[in-house]
Amino acid sequence: MSIEHMAQMNFDRARRKAFWRRVLFWITGDSNDLLPFDDIRHKLPIRGQHYLGLKQVPINQIVGSSGRYRDFDRAFLPIQDRTRGRWLSIDQAHYQDVILPPVDLYKMGEIYFVKDGNHRVSVARQRGQEDIDAIVIEIDIPIQLTPEVRIDELLAQKEQVAFLDQTQLDKLRPDFRIQVKNEDQRIQLVEHIAVHRWYLGEQKKQEVSYEEAVLSWYQEVYLPLVDSLEENQLLGIFPNLSETDLYLWIIKYLYYLRQGYRDDSAGSKPIDSEKDISAREEAVRQVLEEYPLKQLNQLVSVLRNAEWLDNLILNQDRAAFYRRTGLKDVYPDANFETSTPGQFEKLLEHIDVHRWYLGEQRGSEVSYAEAAKSWYENVYLPLVAIIREQDILTDFPGRTETDLYLWIISHQWILRESMGSELPVEQVAEQLAEAYFQEVSKKKGARKSRKKPD
Repeated sequence: MSIEHMAQMNFDRARRKAFWRRVLFWITGDSNDLLPFDDIRHKLPIRGQHYLGLKQVPINQIVGSSGRYRDFDRAFLPIQDRTRGRWLSIDQAHYQDVILPPVDLYKMGEIYFVKDGNHRVSVARQRGQEDIDAIVIEIDIPIQLTPEVRIDELLAQKEQVAFLDQTQLDKLRPDFRIQVKNEDQRIQLVEHIAVHRWYLGEQKKQEVSYEEAVLSWYQEVYLPLVDSLEENQLLGIFPNLSETDLYLWIIKYLYYLRQGYRDDSAGSKPIDSEKDISAREEAVRQVLEEYPLKQLNQLVSVLRNAEWLDNLILNQDRAAFYRRTGLKDVYPDANFETSTPGQFEKLLEHIDVHRWYLGEQRGSEVSYAEAAKSWYENVYLPLVAIIREQDILTDFPGRTETDLYLWIISHQWILRESMGSELPVEQVAEQLAEAYFQEVSKKKGARKSRKKPD
């Protein structure tokens, strides 16, 4: 059999193997593609490069290419017929004992990308070679890459490195337990730290270093929550989520979950507005779309009575509100307290509306700081003054002035929509209190009727 014919058979065999590998990976859903060097280089933090010279490189660690990554699969099997001519000439050279020049490779972590010599790598691998001579340039990256790596994993590692570069948490706590998967998670975590830093500064009445804030946030905010998840074996019921995923998810949804599963016993909460109920139901619906009801039941049952978690989230929410508005800097005595998480976001919405209103009045842009100050002086404080003058808070035990401000504003809007006119705040407060106690009385009567006779 001629060398040309043997080379043709080898190429056809390689093409058939490439086809069946493609079918297999299509069934499993795994990636069979070579890694594109240029894309990955732009996505990873590069810290330099240096020349390693001539090396013998394990062929199974060559998993990418700088130019021909669409012509071969992850095992360097040819997937395009246009590679046939060059592939055959390389294979024939092996039969003729022609010494081929070394290939040129880039090295990142434990993996290699072909700069020049894709066909030589492909033929060598199909002939069963374990190593190949190569001129190697190493690209320095702060990530450990292995031949099994996928592009989505690379992006996650990039965000992990960016998070650690910014926070230095790996140096402050080498045993840290945070896994950042994407840019959105990194931004959220960094914002949590910034809010916590502001909160610490307010507590200590002095500037707090970023390093101190990072360590305090990790030890006082993040770890207690993920430790609780681990102690209650909650990580197992969400197998696709990491500790960091659950931390962020619970911080976002806990308030709505508690509301959706709450026990409306007498006196437990003032009556929600229809707008609040609708928003709550929508939030719970979205949560249920992500995770089965059984899993959520387990999660909520564990966290239902975790008052420390409520306090943690409230402190974060309050600090974020003060940091965003700057009101504490202008009014040191300003004190916003709520009894449930999620309320400070509503206050920020009120300020946004007030800012728009001021801009419409003036016909010009109004700064956020000015809008927050105007809202506090002209909207919030006057209503709080009425709450204090009429001692309305005594009718709502366990609630705060900020709670009542939000409920009264909400009910005033509902009554205005239904009655077509603006009602005085005092009258809205009276109607709210009356409706609340009527509802409480109904629930007390319903419970008494359900009691079995002695």
